[in-house]
Amino acid sequence: MKNSRWKSKRGFTMVELLVVVAIIGILAVIALPALFKNIEKAKIAKLESDVTAIKSASLSYYADKSKFTDGNTISWVKKDGKIVVNGGLKVDPLANNIEGLGMPYNGSYTLMSSGGEKEFLQLIIIPDGEISQSGLKKLTNDYGNSIKIDSSQGEMNIILTLLNNEPKS
Repeated sequence: MKNSRWKSKRGFTMVELLVVVAIIGILAVIALPALFKNIEKAKIAKLESDVTAIKSASLSYYADKSKFTDGNTISWVKKDGKIVVNGGLKVDPLANNIEGLGMPYNGSYTLMSSGGEKEFLQLIIIPDGEISQSGLKKLTNDYGNSIKIDSSQGEMNIILTLLNNEPKS
């Protein structure tokens, strides 16, 4: 009689539960690195999208005004989830034309330009956090000689030359 009572209880044994937990753990160990790589790829793609938007707006502004910016420098900083242009003090018409900056690494973007004989347009990106080696490699492959990555002073600076018109000799 006693044995029939034990047989009527249904459930999982401790061994079965441990096997299921072990399988879930193994799947998590395999899946999580791939997930984090995809997050990094998305951040790099958004960063490249920001660079393209800034370059496009700068060239459009140059076509209209024959200069890259009203001032020589425009700074975008992401604070508390909002993007502040030039510290909120001065709004540059070029900066108003750029919408949808995502700044995936927070930090700041600084656009510098010069006029005269030698014209250049540089974007300095200072991420608030680290960009992975694979992300830096993708940026280097995509932008080639126009990108310089400097992390000598403990803070990573990505200097991207968007336009460099040196006079022909």
